[in-house]
Amino acid sequence: MAVVNKKTTAMRKMSAEAHFSELFTSQGLKGFVLLLIISFNMVVLRNSFLLLAPTISFSGDLQLDALLYGLSISILMVIVLFHEEQWDNMLCPGAFVLYFNAFILVLYMNWFGWLLGEAFTHWLLGGLMSFMPVLGLFVMVVMLKK
Repeated sequence: MAVVNKKTTAMRKMSAEAHFSELFTSQGLKGFVLLLIISFNMVVLRNSFLLLAPTISFSGDLQLDALLYGLSISILMVIVLFHEEQWDNMLCPGAFVLYFNAFILVLYMNWFGWLLGEAFTHWLLGGLMSFMPVLGLFVMVVMLKK
C-alpha cells in the first residue's frame, strides 16, 4: 500500500508541475506580459513627450498626441523585436531599438540627472524622442529589405 501511495503522490507532484509549466508557457500569459510591456513603455514615452511637449500639437490635443506617440513607438518596437533574427550580433537593428528605448527610460527616470544636469537631460531626452520614429522606420526598412 505504501508503494502505491508514493506513486500517487509522485504523480500528483508531476501533474502540478505540468500545470505550472503549461501556465507559464501559455500563449495567454505571453500575450498578457507583452501587453504589460507595451503599456509600461507607452506610459513612459507618453509622459516623456508631455514633459518635453512643444507648444503646437499635431491633433490639437497634446494629451492625444502624447498617447499616439507612446503607442506607435511601443508597437513599432515590438514589431522590430519580433522580426529580429540576428540576436547574436549586439549591433543588430533590434538591439539598437532596445538601447535607445532603455536610454530614454533612464533619462526619464532621472537616474543620472545629478551628473548631466536638468537642462542637458531634457535636451538629450527630447533629441532621442525625436530620433526614435526615424530610427524605427530605418530599422523597419533595413529589416524588410532582407
